[in-house]
Formats: sequence, C-alpha cells, structure tokens
Amino acid sequence: CPSLIISSHNTYGVAVIMNQIGVLLFLSVCAVANAFTTTSTSPLAQLRSRSASSFSNEPINFSTSTPSCSRTTHLAASPLEVLDPSYNLALGSLALGLVFGVPGSPLKSKLSAFLVGIPLTLFGLFLAYQTTTLRFTLDDENFSLVKNGGESTGVNVVVGGENVWAYNKFVNYDLFPSRSFPILVYFKETQTPEENWNVGPGEQANSEEAIAKGAVPGQVHFFPAIANTEDLIKGFEKHGCEKIE
Repeated sequence: CPSLIISSHNTYGVAVIMNQIGVLLFLSVCAVANAFTTTSTSPLAQLRSRSASSFSNEPINFSTSTPSCSRTTHLAASPLEVLDPSYNLALGSLALGLVFGVPGSPLKSKLSAFLVGIPLTLFGLFLAYQTTTLRFTLDDENFSLVKNGGESTGVNVVVGGENVWAYNKFVNYDLFPSRSFPILVYFKETQTPEENWNVGPGEQANSEEAIAKGAVPGQVHFFPAIANTEDLIKGFEKHGCEKIE
C-alpha cells in the first residue's frame, strides 16, 4: 500500500484516510457483531476428549434455548481442530493508532490523533479481546465460531441460528483483501434460511448484477481474521468447501 503522510493543514488527505479506515472499521465491527449473544455450556476439553475416545453418532448439542431460533445445528462427536488465534490484526491496529497519536510521529497532528489514532487504538484493544475470547473450530462436518472454552457463542444476532455451518452448504469463501494480507474472513452459505440472505451485505452480494457475474446466491458472512487463516483455508480445502475461482 502506498504511504500516506498528512499534516494538520492537509484536510483532504485526512478525509481520504478516514474514509478508508472507516470502511475497514465498519466491516470489521459488523463482522464481529455477526457472532454473539446467548450461550450454552459445552467445554472444548470435553469435545476433544470425546473425539479422541469415541466416534459414536451421538451428537453434542450446541443449541440454545431461544425459542425464536428456527435453525439449529449440532456438532457431531468427531476429531475437532481448534485454530490457533492470530493477534496480527489487533497488533496492526494498535501500531497504526500509535503512529497517528504518538508525539513526534510525522503523521501525528491534533486532528489525526483524535480522528485516527484514538479510534484505531481502541479498535485494536477490542480486536485483541475478541482474539483472546473466541476460537474458530473445524470438525468432520462443520466450521464453527465458539468461545475459547468451547461454549457456543449463541444465536447469531444478524440472521439467527447458531454460528455453526456445514461444509456442504458453502458456496464460496475467501480472504480480504488477499490471502497474503488477511483482514476479513469471508464465506457464503445456503444453510441460513433464504429469507435472510439479503440482510446487510447480502443485498449486494445476491443482486442480479452479482449473479450475472457468476455469484451464487446465499448468506454472506464476514469475520475479522483473528485466527490462523492459512490453517483455516487449508481446512476449507480439505473438507471440500465450494469456492468460486
């Protein structure tokens, strides 16, 4: 990316930077909001123990008691891979916040410190917290977002249902802006009820124009890259997740 140097007199440069950072913050916050509310207890250690000792067909139920949830998915007792957390995104946000806010920095000004430095620093701390408390997991049938102890993250506040998705329901996945520089994890699936597919970014992703260009209809998801994305992509490939090239 080209270097961006601003001063207190270059308000246009500040506006350009703020526009770019604002888009990133919006997508990342929306991605994190894609994950929570109610919880149920199912420790990660129990999952690992069961997968190591038995391959029975008895499911481990990650469902919640929320009556309005129409979609429930179960994690089967199978080998469970818990992806290592990655603090790269959190550290990058903190570093940028300090660059724009530390006295003596060529990018620091009163305007940049308040409009860029402080928000990025706070956002970096927020991402560090999410990286510590959440985990991506892969078993034989599902990709899941769980708490670091293995508990369900509950009902998805955006489209409902649990944060557990079957590999055979994937229609696409990718990393943005690239695999070598991951900021957001993207995937699209058809497990979510169709009436929710156009919520949020899905409206554009499922538009007639997007379909004409080769997109497959489905529910869009974005998560911040708070785990080892190389292992995640290899897991998707291993389990045969569909991907549009």
